[in-house]
Amino acid sequence: MYNTLSRLLPMAPQVAFFWRKLGKPFASMLEQASFPLNIQCRCLIFVYARVLGMMGPHDGSGNPSFMTYDGSPVELSWIIPKADPTRKHKVDRQIRFAIEPIDPRTGGLLPGALVLDYLASPVGSLGIVDCQDDAMAWRRTLENFLFPGTVGSQIRDGSKFFVGFDFTSAGIIKLKAYYIPAPKPTLGIRNSNARQESVHLWDPDWTRLRNLVMQLHPSLIKPLDKLISFIDGLDDLYKPRIEIFSVDCVGSNVNRLKIYCRPREGASWSDACRVMTLGGRISSPAMIDALAHLEVLWNNLFPSSRSTSNRQLELPLDSRSGARLSKRNAQHPTRGLLYYFSLHPGTDIPLPKIYLPVSRYCRNDLQICRAVEQVYKVDEKRNNTTPACPEGWVAREVANTFNHRNLTTRTGIHTYITLAYKGKGWEMTNYFSPEVWS
Repeated sequence: MYNTLSRLLPMAPQVAFFWRKLGKPFASMLEQASFPLNIQCRCLIFVYARVLGMMGPHDGSGNPSFMTYDGSPVELSWIIPKADPTRKHKVDRQIRFAIEPIDPRTGGLLPGALVLDYLASPVGSLGIVDCQDDAMAWRRTLENFLFPGTVGSQIRDGSKFFVGFDFTSAGIIKLKAYYIPAPKPTLGIRNSNARQESVHLWDPDWTRLRNLVMQLHPSLIKPLDKLISFIDGLDDLYKPRIEIFSVDCVGSNVNRLKIYCRPREGASWSDACRVMTLGGRISSPAMIDALAHLEVLWNNLFPSSRSTSNRQLELPLDSRSGARLSKRNAQHPTRGLLYYFSLHPGTDIPLPKIYLPVSRYCRNDLQICRAVEQVYKVDEKRNNTTPACPEGWVAREVANTFNHRNLTTRTGIHTYITLAYKGKGWEMTNYFSPEVWS
């Protein structure tokens, strides 16, 4: 489908560049997920017509995007279901990506409110973006909370916005909004707007979110208070600090508030377990099962910091020189562990998800693929399921999708591998960078 559309669609240089960098791997992901051909075409046309023009200059003249550690303005992901012998020849995974919207002419950031309003409009949606009547209610409440006094065309200094696209096998697209609050201003440059802001980047004070959740949905106060109770009991260096807020663009009763956070310290297996279970507050059989699979993933990704060692994550050793491999951080933080807590209306506990920064702490992308495959193997064995794919299938699919270099060269194609506790089970997600500027 990608090759056919490449021959048919007219493309200016900026569009052609990002069509190759994003369109090609995205098309491969749709094909490998067994999306019907007509749906593949629909999704690719939407990306061509509505997304590529918001990915910034193609000559690298703009600032590196905050979206990924290598500065690419897009991050793709897929969720492959757990062991299921019936999934052969069916759509077998969720396909998503998120971008940092950037003006291709100036390299400046595009205002999130205007981007979302456009994509949800009859013109911007091309008739395939699913936006219910109140689908934008939560994101507007969140914008007003984070950026009081700011009109839609303004961008608060230091703040960031990403928009996520969730592509369904029915050819419908759902939007997600991500906001990084502005950093706390230094003493000398504070203004009236800054004083009004209730939350800043790396804020350790979660009690300020009570006002937000009461505006979104009063039932969110219960899971938030459980989260605050856990955080209050931690030493300051281990307290998760607020980094990103996210909401889905769906109806209020089925929405969720996601709060991404990083502690300053604490990157061992025991640290991960403590946060995932809220210090033992979540101890259900489903959580025990989730941690068992997370342990398999952890030990295969980080063999020098195995769960039995309780060692902090370390940069891998270069086998030739013994020196630590340098990783490009740019402005995108990669040190330590990243989490989010998802608050759902009517759910009394926050649902945790851990982001393992494999681009920083693993040796190369092939090692990461093999670690991910081990989790599926263990799951199949525990469920007495016949292996659905031959040995090495994860590496082959990643290599086919991101074929601009060999997986053994270094890390960078994988950005994070995550495992989420979903209440009744767990879910693993692979996040990828197309390494636009490599």
